[in-house]
Amino acid sequence: MSNALKVSGYETTFITRPEMNEEALKTLQEKLNTVVAQYKGELVMNEDWGTKRMMYKIQKESRGRYSYFVYTGEGNVVAEIERHLRMNDHVLRFLSVNLAKEFDKDTFTKRREEMKAQAKKREEEREARREEREANRRKFESERGSDRGHRDDDMGADHGDE
Repeated sequence: MSNALKVSGYETTFITRPEMNEEALKTLQEKLNTVVAQYKGELVMNEDWGTKRMMYKIQKESRGRYSYFVYTGEGNVVAEIERHLRMNDHVLRFLSVNLAKEFDKDTFTKRREEMKAQAKKREEEREARREEREANRRKFESERGSDRGHRDDDMGADHGDE
């Protein structure tokens, strides 16, 4: 493992207008891939997180489409990526972060998969607890409903005897 092979790793998350069509988004992503290649880098990961409601409006938009882009590169790759994002009218916001001076793609990918697996497990556990609470609630309500029915019958019988 020589230092000559190690390059810096970066992630850029950007938000585009929700009305941006698939073709325009794909064109933007291809342009960013070209920039990464020009700076002797490599695209590590590109995820579309979908359209989400934002906490506050940005340029009068309350929703935005989120994209996540992990890449390597030399020199001013981030500045060039951000320049392209600034020039695109559909891009509302972006944030770039330096992940590591000596970025290892395999380690990052492995760690990312582990994090996704942990998140999925947590979500499954949450869903199981939610289903258990719902079942307990239904059981309680059905028992409560049957108890009420018996009390009403008993009361009716008492009143009938008088």
